[in-house]
Amino acid sequence: MGLTTRPATDSDTAFARETHHGAYREVVLAQYGSWVDADQDRYFENNWREATFDIILSDDTPCGYVAVEYRTDDVHIRELVIHPKWQGRGIGTAFLKQVMESASQKGLPVRLGTFHRNRALKLYQRLGFREIGRTETHVLLEWLSK
Repeated sequence: MGLTTRPATDSDTAFARETHHGAYREVVLAQYGSWVDADQDRYFENNWREATFDIILSDDTPCGYVAVEYRTDDVHIRELVIHPKWQGRGIGTAFLKQVMESASQKGLPVRLGTFHRNRALKLYQRLGFREIGRTETHVLLEWLSK
């Protein structure tokens, strides 16, 4: 699998919204009990404007989006969202391993947060992330290179 990224542009917004809604619907229903399109549209729009995103490509085909912040003390994965039709193919795992390798070379931990009810939590734990805290809505995780 040829996994690459490119900066997101305005023309990627519709794809990213579709990806967000498809990927998060199950999580939101499990954690909050209901899905309201208008609320999720608003959440997506606010988040999309607040960060710099890249589009994840598998063999040049968009399959998800991500916001990774390389900060002084850590590498923060603000958002990693794989379109439902691309989930289960190892794309998220491969992307995370790329970030982890980059962070390891810099001597930095990788940190992220995920909804309590997000099935991706098992992926993060399998890759060696450990829980470092909780908020009302999220599990906070950290990966340290060995």
